Amino acid sequence: MQTIRRLYLYAVAFISLEVVLWGAIGLARSMLSGEGIGNTVEQLAGALALTLVGVPVFLIHWLLAQRGATRQPEEREARTRAVFLYAALLATLIPVTQNGLALLNRLLLAIFRLEGWRALVGGNQTTGDNLVAILFNLLATAYFFVELRKHWQNTTPELQPGDTYRETRRLYRYIWLVYSLVMTVVGVQQVIKFIVESAGGMEGVIGIQLANGLALLLIYTPIWVISGNIIQASLRQPQESASTLRLVVLYLLALSSVLGLLLALGVLLAALLKMVLGGQASIKVLLLQVQTPLSLAVPLWGVSGYYGRMLRAEINQRREPLHREALKRIILYILSLAGLAATFIGLQMLLSVMLDFGLGGEVLGNKALAGRLAAALATLLVGVLVWGNNWRSALCEAAQENESGEHARRSLVRKSYLYLALFAGVMGAMFSGGGLLYQLIRSLLGSPPDNLLLQSAQLFKLMVLFLLLFGHHWQILRADGRQAERLLIERHARFPVIVLAMEDTGFGNLMLEALNHEVTGLPIAMHYSVQNEPDEELANASAVILPANVLAQPPEAIRTWLQAFQGQRVVVPTPAQDWHWIAGEGLSLRVLAQRTARLVRCLAEGEEPPKTPSASPWLWLAYLLAALFGLQVLLGLASLGISMVVD
Repeated sequence: MQTIRRLYLYAVAFISLEVVLWGAIGLARSMLSGEGIGNTVEQLAGALALTLVGVPVFLIHWLLAQRGATRQPEEREARTRAVFLYAALLATLIPVTQNGLALLNRLLLAIFRLEGWRALVGGNQTTGDNLVAILFNLLATAYFFVELRKHWQNTTPELQPGDTYRETRRLYRYIWLVYSLVMTVVGVQQVIKFIVESAGGMEGVIGIQLANGLALLLIYTPIWVISGNIIQASLRQPQESASTLRLVVLYLLALSSVLGLLLALGVLLAALLKMVLGGQASIKVLLLQVQTPLSLAVPLWGVSGYYGRMLRAEINQRREPLHREALKRIILYILSLAGLAATFIGLQMLLSVMLDFGLGGEVLGNKALAGRLAAALATLLVGVLVWGNNWRSALCEAAQENESGEHARRSLVRKSYLYLALFAGVMGAMFSGGGLLYQLIRSLLGSPPDNLLLQSAQLFKLMVLFLLLFGHHWQILRADGRQAERLLIERHARFPVIVLAMEDTGFGNLMLEALNHEVTGLPIAMHYSVQNEPDEELANASAVILPANVLAQPPEAIRTWLQAFQGQRVVVPTPAQDWHWIAGEGLSLRVLAQRTARLVRCLAEGEEPPKTPSASPWLWLAYLLAALFGLQVLLGLASLGISMVVD
């Protein structure tokens, strides 16, 4: 109930804060506009309504939240409060940077003698509008910054405070890092685009890109540098350097920049091939076509190199070799997936062009056909290079007959890659095959489409490609399964287990059934005697399974034997008089046997036993929000690349 109440108070306080803040900003802008009341009556009425409605709502809910934080330490240390305070800083500081960008952008445009409405942000605003927004947002920032300082100054070691705030602050810093980096990349792209246009001697070249790019660089480059330095300084603390969020952000920045760079290079290559195939020799036309991908490729190359080295250094700091290989494997399979998609699309485009040329009667010298052929060849070339290099490395890693190869074959990222390829192959073959049958049945019924042969060939080609995609990865998956099964059986055979059934309660039979079902080839020995210890040859077993009621009151012979036993001890939480088990209470003996068998399988296969996750759901929610923010950035880059291809 406290959590729901907390969510309600802080959610309403945050929304009403924004209503009050922008209502006050609108009211101040109306008063300073210098226009007649009649011209700003709608703006004035809207601002007054927002302010008058929002102020009492915000005050009531914020004062209730403040009172709870003052009286109860758990309310003061709650993650909801930490998220609210740092979200309030973001919601006020980001508008400060945006309005500062608008001011500087219009100033640079004025210096270049260009119209202010051409500004990237705030082209239709005035200096007063931006200054009012900056002032009010800075006042709100100062208030919540003071609230955060109170927290850091009033923490008490007994409650171990600061964990939730530290995690939220970490997310806050990385949001600033990613946000400012994206804006810096856009600024560099605008400046390079202006340089390319100027170098090509294009007519009508104006400095809009230069003014917009310089404004972005002057505002966001310092923020990016400062954010990066603060994060680097915080890495001296173990909890910061080992955080999962840091690894996620590094993966996001490194991989998104690499994928964006490959997309830009593909568009560049397509433009060059189009010029060759289409017979175009004009440098000016070429520069016009490559200005956008070239201007994007340069900053992305820098970002991928910088954060790629940082990610490799972060991975190499991991102590366990298998953990390092697992982290590297994520990069390998993501690039393999991107390369596979590009290879498939490029091959499909190339075959489509060939079919159109062979069956459709199109002329190879046609400008549109030359553009299609250039795009197909560029996509195929980039895809083959990326997929070939990374997929070959993935196959070599999985082919090893050692522990590293076994972990590679059983890794979640490899299984996800293979099943995703299988899913795409099945779905693609099904829909393309269905389309082909539709065309054929339609023709048999007397209503053939125009150019039936060409359409049928295109669908048949697509179906064959999807079947090849499915077949290749199905063979890889089957080979992995056969090799993994053989190695696991060998490993199970080297892991003998003793079951101390002790009493005729069905425990031994259920445990034997569960172990035989879960772990293939596992040597199992049953011991039923209460007074005698297991035989001497069983003392070298790798694990012993015993019910908790025996552990609670063990016979002397069993107690002595257990103390000398050198293997793993697996206790099943069966009921015992006057003993209560926190985990497993109320579960049936069959369920307990199944869970025990799974744990034994993990031990036999050299894996860590499954543990109950201890991370707070709020932490996972924060990570999810960070991932969604990164996905939005990635989709923005992808849409930019698609627009370049369309152009």
